[in-house]
Amino acid sequence: MPDFDRIDLMNYAMYGNDFDPQWDEIRAFLKTNVSAQKELEEIKRTVPSPHVGKKRRENINPSDPRESNGGGGMSPEPRNQIADPETKSWWQKILGE
Repeated sequence: MPDFDRIDLMNYAMYGNDFDPQWDEIRAFLKTNVSAQKELEEIKRTVPSPHVGKKRRENINPSDPRESNGGGGMSPEPRNQIADPETKSWWQKILGE
């Protein structure tokens, strides 16, 4: 049976499961090696799981147009219609509004 190092245990902690046959050897190793079991438990406590979810970016670039309106590019306030009939936008002129 091959020996597995800490990186192998980290990979198993992050991506391994009890159903995939590619992890059979490391599961067998963990069943027979008590120190590897303890190390795996320590890794599971300290390494965050990739399945928990992604965190939102902490540092938002203020010049990024996708982030400038608070999220999703949608303005929380509805756009005001232009009150002056003389200043129609190009699409209003085309539609005849």
